[in-house]
Amino acid sequence: MFIKELKHTILSMMENKIDFNKLKLENNEIVKKKKHSVKHSKDNALEQEEQLELIKSIQTLDFTPELKYKYEVLVHLMMNAGLRISEALQVRYEWFNETNNGIIIKVPAKARDLGNLKRDWKPKTLAGKREVFFIDNGVGEKVRSYFIQNKGLGMLRQRAYQIIRMLGSRINKPNLHPHALRSTYANNLVYSGVNATTLMYYMGWSDLNVALNYVKTSNIAARKDLISKMRP
Repeated sequence: MFIKELKHTILSMMENKIDFNKLKLENNEIVKKKKHSVKHSKDNALEQEEQLELIKSIQTLDFTPELKYKYEVLVHLMMNAGLRISEALQVRYEWFNETNNGIIIKVPAKARDLGNLKRDWKPKTLAGKREVFFIDNGVGEKVRSYFIQNKGLGMLRQRAYQIIRMLGSRINKPNLHPHALRSTYANNLVYSGVNATTLMYYMGWSDLNVALNYVKTSNIAARKDLISKMRP
């Protein structure tokens, strides 16, 4: 009886073009897999000293200078520009622009997918079409310079996760992942005192509730904010 019901369910799924990869079998029943959660991103966000340690750790790797440069650019795109991993892997030289205030990256509404030139790539959300700004102009120049000689980062998402995890282990952050670097950028904005609208724009969010998964409370930042407000 179960086999018959299962066949019926599978046929129904095929007719409705349901993605089998998003489903699993549990207690003899087919249920949807839970979506990946970013709720732990804020827990692994880096403090200022840890951010410096992470960049320094790249130079200690026993790799070629070219490869270390690539890894540093990957980190900067997420930690210092707030890009999603999917956005970082699509960045190319045409997205950069030099302004009086420094280097910016314009994330377009659509671009040719660098991983598959036969299809187009789009940001995860409509709010993903935005400009991101490097506060540190030197970092922006360094990142842009990489793309003068390289079409893109040229790596798969899985490889990017492996790299970030490897770097995290070198600074005693074994659970570090791309979302945590993006969370680091969000926290840097909050600690700098930006308003909610600015935060949403640079993070590419359409809902501020998402910030609950990214922004954490820091005793140092909280104390600094309180003193600046109460002791002008």
